[in-house]
Amino acid sequence: MKVIFGVDVGGTNIKIGKFNLDSSDLEKCVIEKYMVKTEINEDPDVLISQIHDEVMSHLGDDELVGIGIGIPGPVVNGNVLGAQNIKWEIVNLGERLEKKFPNILVKILNDANAATLGEWYFGYNHKKSNAILITLGTGVGGGIILNGHLIEGATGSAGEIGHIKIFPFNGRPCSCGLQGCLEQYASATGIVKTARGLMKNKMTTLSKIKYLSAKSVFDEAKAGDEVAKEVAERTAYYLSVGLASICNTINPDVVIIGGGVSKAGDYFLKKVKAYFEDLSFYSVKDTEIVLATLLNDAGIYGNYINVIQSLDK
Repeated sequence: MKVIFGVDVGGTNIKIGKFNLDSSDLEKCVIEKYMVKTEINEDPDVLISQIHDEVMSHLGDDELVGIGIGIPGPVVNGNVLGAQNIKWEIVNLGERLEKKFPNILVKILNDANAATLGEWYFGYNHKKSNAILITLGTGVGGGIILNGHLIEGATGSAGEIGHIKIFPFNGRPCSCGLQGCLEQYASATGIVKTARGLMKNKMTTLSKIKYLSAKSVFDEAKAGDEVAKEVAERTAYYLSVGLASICNTINPDVVIIGGGVSKAGDYFLKKVKAYFEDLSFYSVKDTEIVLATLLNDAGIYGNYINVIQSLDK
C-alpha cells in the first residue's frame, strides 16, 4: 500500500498519522495515529532523527510516498525561520529531511496552517472557498484559506491572528515582544489571567479551585458564578475584536474556532457571535462562525492533505 505520514510537531508531543494515499475519505484514509513525546534540543538533527525513526518503525511493508510536517514557527520554502517552543532558530528543515528520506516528497507547513488545511478540508464543508481558522489554546494561532488556497504570506506568517493588537497601549506583555496582543486575552492562559485579575476581593467559586484553568472558568460560568461569567463575557468580547478586524480585511465565508477553549461549546460561541455582530463591518456581520470538529487531529490531517495537493499538481 502507498502511504503518507502526517506529522504535527508540538512543544510537548508529536502527533503522527499514517494515511492511505488512495483514499480521500476521512474514515478510511487514516491507517493509524499515535503520539510521542517531543525530543526538544537546540540541535535540530535530534528531532529530525526522531521523526525519521518514528516513520520508519511504523512503515512496515508499505511504500512511503510522502511526509507532511507541521512546525510551530513560520516556514518559507521548507526553511523554518524560528520555533521557540522546540528551541530552534533558523533551520533548513526541508533539505535535511530530504537527505533522511531520499526520493520521498517532503512538505513542511507552519502548524497552525496545517491545522487550518485539515479542518477546512475534512472538518468543515470545504466547498466554502474562503475560511479562517483560529485556534485558542496555550496561545492563539490561525490560518487563512482564500479562493480554495492556503495563504502563507511572504515570510510564512499569514494567519498570526493571535498577534493582532487589541490593546495598543499598556496591554499585557506578549512572548512575541509586543504588548496587548489578542493571544494574551483569548488564549487559555489569557483567560486565567483575566480571571485572577477579577477575583481580587470578590466572592467567587473560582477562589476555591486549586489549579485554575480556562475549562474551570467556563464550567463555573455555566454554573452561574458571577465573576466567571464576567470572564467569559470579556473573553468573547476580546476574541470578537480580533475576529472583526480579520474578517473586515479578509471577508471569509466562515470562521472556524478550534483549540482547547473551543470546548466551552455553544455557551461561548453564542457570546462571540453576538459581540461579532456589534463590532464588524455591516457587510460581514453574517459571516458564519462555527466550532472546529477535528480538534487535536487537525494538524496531522492538514499535513497529509498538503502532500496530496502537491502530488496532484
